[in-house]
Amino acid sequence: MMKKILTPCLFLLLVGLIGLSASCHRPQPTPEPIPDSFANGLYILNEGVFQMNNSTLSYYNFDTGEISQDLFLQQNGRGLGDTGNDLQRYGSKLYCVVNNSNTLEVLRSDGTSIKAIALTGKEPRYIAFYHNKAYVSCFDGDVVKIDTATLEIDGSVHSGPNPEGICACNGKLYVSNSGGLNNPNYGHTVSVIDPNTFSVTKEIEVGINPGILQSYRDHYVYLVTRGDYGDVPYNFLKIDAQTDEVVKTYDMAVLNFTINDHYAYIYHYDFYTYDSWIKVMDLNTDEIVSENFITDGTQIETPYGICVNPLNGDVFISDALSFSVSGKIYWFDKGGKLKKSFTTGINPGHLLLNTPVEDITLR
Repeated sequence: MMKKILTPCLFLLLVGLIGLSASCHRPQPTPEPIPDSFANGLYILNEGVFQMNNSTLSYYNFDTGEISQDLFLQQNGRGLGDTGNDLQRYGSKLYCVVNNSNTLEVLRSDGTSIKAIALTGKEPRYIAFYHNKAYVSCFDGDVVKIDTATLEIDGSVHSGPNPEGICACNGKLYVSNSGGLNNPNYGHTVSVIDPNTFSVTKEIEVGINPGILQSYRDHYVYLVTRGDYGDVPYNFLKIDAQTDEVVKTYDMAVLNFTINDHYAYIYHYDFYTYDSWIKVMDLNTDEIVSENFITDGTQIETPYGICVNPLNGDVFISDALSFSVSGKIYWFDKGGKLKKSFTTGINPGHLLLNTPVEDITLR
């Protein structure tokens, strides 16, 4: 999300991508054991308010029902920084992208910092992994490669204007070149990067202002384009990772999504009318199988992030409310009925599950 502009005043500078911690399909090392107290729960990266230096990392323990509202501060004696933009796990480590602080915080699963990697002047956005390397998209136009063993920067490559979403699929990296800071001259391509040569091999025309993208079964990449926030609407597309061509445009105003099994959980929020919807699409048939995922009448004011537990189909949706107060997490069963809700930090945009059996980042 561009400079984390989802507060009402910053939205006037053009609303950016609501990241979720929705993850890409990627090869992963064997996860190391997780400390018992962090083996079954939900991490929540609360973005805070841009330039207020109030991002927080929360952790909700499923076994005890307790939440640590500011785990990072509790464990490290310092704040996380300004505008947390992405949170992923690779192996035993958490990787937290803090956009306006220009850092990548590498953490143990209990929230203690292993290293804060400085990305000075890069404005990091999102992170993906491939073969023991981390790849960070940065608003300065580059993708930065980091060795996950040494935690040292291992090079960078120019992708395009203001890269946003990034994922690995079919042995390649896909990066959205949003051009979000160049209004009205938005970007309109997804760069394909060969991780072996670390070079751009192709640019795919996708429509203006591409944002979040995710891999599906190492064969397709699904993508949101956000238009110009006016005459050109949001859209949802599918790229074939064998041919690197757009093969389907769904003509749906999707703002954010996550994939679990062969279903995409997609949602929309209109920043002018405040209308929203959350639907479920079968990716095998390209059909909407649920026009309204929530079946018990629960109202979510401002959907801001989403993830699905692959073990039982439970769905977690965050609500940013007014963008300036503590947000909420809604926990639904796979049938769309509310199991629980709880309060978290300001603008809870990125959700990451830890489970006893499986890492949520695997797709």
